[in-house]
Amino acid sequence: MGFEDQKNDQLQIPKIRFEGLDLSQAGSPRWDSARSHVIAALQTYGCFDAVYGVTAPELKGMLFGRPVLDLFELGLQEKLQNTSDKPFLGYIGNSLPNVFPYQYESLRVVDAHNLESVEKFARLLWPGGNPNFCNAAWTVGKHMRELEQMVEKMILESMGLEKYFVRQVESLEYGLRLTEYGIPSDQENKLAMRSHVDPNMVTVICQHQVGGLEVLSKDGDWITVEPSLDAFTVVTGEAFGVLTNGRLEPCRHRVKITSNESGKRYSALFSSRPKDGVVVHPAEELIDEAHPQQYRPCNYNEYLRYVATTKEEKSMKAFCGVAKEETRA
Repeated sequence: MGFEDQKNDQLQIPKIRFEGLDLSQAGSPRWDSARSHVIAALQTYGCFDAVYGVTAPELKGMLFGRPVLDLFELGLQEKLQNTSDKPFLGYIGNSLPNVFPYQYESLRVVDAHNLESVEKFARLLWPGGNPNFCNAAWTVGKHMRELEQMVEKMILESMGLEKYFVRQVESLEYGLRLTEYGIPSDQENKLAMRSHVDPNMVTVICQHQVGGLEVLSKDGDWITVEPSLDAFTVVTGEAFGVLTNGRLEPCRHRVKITSNESGKRYSALFSSRPKDGVVVHPAEELIDEAHPQQYRPCNYNEYLRYVATTKEEKSMKAFCGVAKEETRA
């Protein structure tokens, strides 16, 4: 069965409540309850909706007003100042039709939880630096990073790897990617982004008003994830699959815009990825006779270059997976 098959509007991904939680509450009954729901959702769906309560509407309202409109109203030459020497980490859009053959533009703010980093990004695009955009992106980045780190800690605790949490956090960098979707070029299937898995550790997805996110269930059904005023969608990526020796499979998802409403679709994605030079490898504690090693150590940036250049299958399993013959040896 292909990845573009049947859609199931009846299924829903789990919603898990995070209101009032922070890292200082690790070990509390509320924390432990949320953790058990998080790991169950990730093992079953690879994703869940994190209910952030009254904070989420405020954050979405702050970001998706003038700040995002100001960003995408800029000319292409200004947007192209958002560059990176690594694949897919700067501006992506209509300037790369062979790579992304759909109508969308996307820019990435490195370390959006750090005000100085956001201000540096803004000075590249606007002569005056756009303080309104900076305040919005920074505030959203701080909260999304807090949520991302809570999810990381809960996963590590569930896998018996809590002692590695500080080292794990120190090994990561973060980015906020803001995206504007136009009319899908694939009018028959309404696909604005093909099915894929993220290469990183965790992605926190914020949809604004116009939906489109769909995730693939283990039964091969596409589940529609409707925009939620009080929630962010959390998905795990390939790098976490390597770290957990395949215990957590990356969430396959796509964007399919079927709404008849006029206008554009906007989203914000806050993701964590290994820093330059970091090698991702399965935790030794998760390798045993029942769970043979699934991956060889993987340099994350080398994998990104592989994805950007190869015409072969593009997955961490193809790049650094242990062959069945090696597993049996």
